[in-house]
Amino acid sequence: MREFVKVRGKKFYKGDEEILFKGIGIGSWLNLEHFMMGLPGNDFQIRQSFTDVYGKKGADRFFDTLVKEFVSEADFCFMKELGINLVRVPFNYRLFMDDEKPGEWRQTGFDYFDYLFRLAEQYEIYVLPDLHAVPGGQNPDWHSDNGTGYTLFWQYGIFRQQMVMLWKEIAARYRDEVYLLGYDILNEPCIIPDRIDTGEGEDMATGFVSAQASDFLPDFYAQVTEAIRSVDREHIIFVEGDHFASDFDCLRGITDEQTALTFHYYPTVWYDDLYDKEYDRREREQKFEEVFCRLIRIREEFGRPILCGEAGYEIATNGMEDTLPLIELTFRLFQKYAVSFTLWSYKDACFMGLVYPKRDSAWMQLADKIRVRWDHHRAERQAAKGLETLLAGEYPEAGREDRYVLAFRQRALLYPLEQKYILKPLLAMYPEEEMLRLPEAFRFENCGYHEEFARVYREFTF
Repeated sequence: MREFVKVRGKKFYKGDEEILFKGIGIGSWLNLEHFMMGLPGNDFQIRQSFTDVYGKKGADRFFDTLVKEFVSEADFCFMKELGINLVRVPFNYRLFMDDEKPGEWRQTGFDYFDYLFRLAEQYEIYVLPDLHAVPGGQNPDWHSDNGTGYTLFWQYGIFRQQMVMLWKEIAARYRDEVYLLGYDILNEPCIIPDRIDTGEGEDMATGFVSAQASDFLPDFYAQVTEAIRSVDREHIIFVEGDHFASDFDCLRGITDEQTALTFHYYPTVWYDDLYDKEYDRREREQKFEEVFCRLIRIREEFGRPILCGEAGYEIATNGMEDTLPLIELTFRLFQKYAVSFTLWSYKDACFMGLVYPKRDSAWMQLADKIRVRWDHHRAERQAAKGLETLLAGEYPEAGREDRYVLAFRQRALLYPLEQKYILKPLLAMYPEEEMLRLPEAFRFENCGYHEEFARVYREFTF
């Protein structure tokens, strides 16, 4: 008899054994993220640039090769050796659905999932698929494959209905998988059309609430839950709060017994001064714990188990010496409060991943050429400068909420320029066969990893 992980009160159980998940997210594997890959733009724009330069056939070969090199049996073997028992896998809806052929399934995504579950079963590591990118964007930022800065997913019911259908199909195909932990329905929703400044909180994580979240988000979750439960009564459904998985107020009244909550924890994003070398160590630790406790209170408020789906730090920007204490502090909080987690992220182009291509690899040589003109922090500064100039000159009355919404749209204006003037000209310098070898840099045997980071995993997972 197949035995699945279950929700019991505020804990996860398999049979009579309580399970605490200690995992990692495999970001940028099935949904490209620019800062992690060193390529400007969002997923569909990056793929389109490769298509424009190499044709559809060449681009398809490249990205299929990238998927196969990025995660292999060697990666799962390494994760098992670290004591990892869960991988969270962000994916893009475009791998499963073709916008040009509504109602038809693309086999590509299901083939990748089949491959993933065979590895998971072999190494006894649980999998949590995470819908990271949906049509129109569930949040205004690049990681939802949003090229406009508008959250159109919440404005068009047909987009939401398509994702209900997608989750039903995924559940129908994989409901018998023992190492499927459940379904992470929607990564970091952020419903901002009617966002208002509450005047509370020091940062964007607490200073805004959405007037529409109380309607759209729970309704969408209810529809997906009903669809999944029509084919799968066993696996856990994971739901994230509004405002990038930080605000759960609109989700009161969850009735499905096998539903858990997942939040994201990025204290250095919300309070960037925490990276300051002069910041008092004890005060930093207090701030980390204060923010963490504010988030995990949902476990008591909802009476449900919780999972920290993302937490991570910019190693490239701050160096491992300064980043390691923050990683260790985060692990101690997980341990102290008995919180399951999947850290962000497993592998990327030398930015914040545990594993990375070697600096002399062909991929990193390309990334370094790109970084002469682009990185995501530089792009944010460029967009902010233009926005502030416009507002100061023409709309001085614009407030904090205006700036927050417009910042995403301003950055989106730069994406096509980054493709036209940075990415495509550099790609054109690579013959197709040379381009097809670039993903080899991500093969585990060709990568390095942060030994101190790995040591912390071993310390806290065993």
